[in-house]
Amino acid sequence: MKKNTSFVSKKTSVHIKIAILSIIAIAVILFDVCLFTVIRNKDRAKVVLYPAPSEIQGATDRIITVEGSPVFVYDTAVNFGRVYSRNPKLEKTPMAYFDFSGTVNVKIKAPNIDIDSVTIRPISLGIVPAIKGDTISFKLDKPAQLTIEINNDIHRAVHLFANPLEEDPPELGDPGVHYFGPGVHMAGSIKVKSNETVYIAGGAVVYGWIHCSSLENVKIIGRGIIDGSIYDRWDDMVVPINLFSCKNIVVDGISILNPAAWTLNTYLCENVKINNVKIISARPNSDGITTQSCKDLTATDCFVRSWDDSLVVKGYDKDVKGITFDNIIIWTDLAQSCEIGYETRAETIEDIYFRNITILHNFHKAVLSIHNSDNALIKNVHYENIVVEDAQMGEGDGANYLIDLLIESSQWSQSSERGNIRDIFFNNIKVLSGRFFPVSRIKAFDEDHTIENIHINNLEIFGELILNAEEGKFSIGEQNVKNVEFSNK
Repeated sequence: MKKNTSFVSKKTSVHIKIAILSIIAIAVILFDVCLFTVIRNKDRAKVVLYPAPSEIQGATDRIITVEGSPVFVYDTAVNFGRVYSRNPKLEKTPMAYFDFSGTVNVKIKAPNIDIDSVTIRPISLGIVPAIKGDTISFKLDKPAQLTIEINNDIHRAVHLFANPLEEDPPELGDPGVHYFGPGVHMAGSIKVKSNETVYIAGGAVVYGWIHCSSLENVKIIGRGIIDGSIYDRWDDMVVPINLFSCKNIVVDGISILNPAAWTLNTYLCENVKINNVKIISARPNSDGITTQSCKDLTATDCFVRSWDDSLVVKGYDKDVKGITFDNIIIWTDLAQSCEIGYETRAETIEDIYFRNITILHNFHKAVLSIHNSDNALIKNVHYENIVVEDAQMGEGDGANYLIDLLIESSQWSQSSERGNIRDIFFNNIKVLSGRFFPVSRIKAFDEDHTIENIHINNLEIFGELILNAEEGKFSIGEQNVKNVEFSNK
């Protein structure tokens, strides 16, 4: 499932595609679709809807309205394969978005389907829709990133992103702003300088990529979409957002669909803030949010559905410190949900936080994992307030691990020495349902490369509080694993 750390675009192939598609879409690039709002008299709710470009063909089997006005429904690629493949078979799933404040009414119609049941995730939101024939309805009173599964069908689950209203968005013509208004943009490589902003407006679909090197004070913001579907996975390998040696970066509000490689990658960066980014990927190695050898990176309020690791921390040239993932919704079709590794060649990887995370579905490998296959000392890692709604690990060639802590050489190892794992905290971890009771593994390498001080507090699996390794079906290497503590504080 892993891969090389850098993706180099084969520019000739990409630019030919861009030239052809630009000719077709040249009139669309300048096309500007006005936003429109809906005001309700009762509580002054405000809704901002973004009609899609006419060139985009949307889904027809899911019809969505908010406050009675139609919301465009995109059809984007997903992958239900549970074995890695270079050229997997892809399916489509519906996705829609809008902005709002106040309380709004949402309706979803599935024509010609008798709706017997609906699951709206995250379950913790407690949204129970009304069902009438082929239509469901419910209210929203705060921003949310939802999946709506009709008649237990995950293959056409609606991905609905209800954003907060934008605050002071830039305008066309503002200095230092690369402005992509509503419509289709065959952008190719978007060249950015320090102190500049890339603004992708709601209703915009941008076919292109943003690769930044040694820049500072860059913003990539908006409500629109970066789409990688026109790029070949192996000939082009275009990473939509690729940040190298950058400082003071903000990525906020956008959606990224069907990337041709990793999705949002940061390498040797400092002070990065990622917020309200929505990712749906489907092709090989399309990890969600990847951070490598970074310091002080925070990702908040995001949605990641990926066909490879959803959230992943790696360490190469320099140490890793101060990485926080907070309030993230995850759907992992392949590989791990919250991963550190396998590339761990930094001297130290420390102060890593996975907080307030809901895993809607995990189908393949471990939910919470550290795979130290190089020489790093990995320490002070916190997994806090994690809810796994549907634990399906082990499908395909996967493994049914909830927690997997491992020191072992792998195909991605480059160091001759192995490392160590110290001071790992699991606090308030809950698994709601799944096919099988998930097992866990804690396995060190040898007496000089050990795992020590593992604290597991308030672990609950299928309603059962786990107070020892046997109850939790933990496999623990006895000689080289020290001080594994279960508690209920």
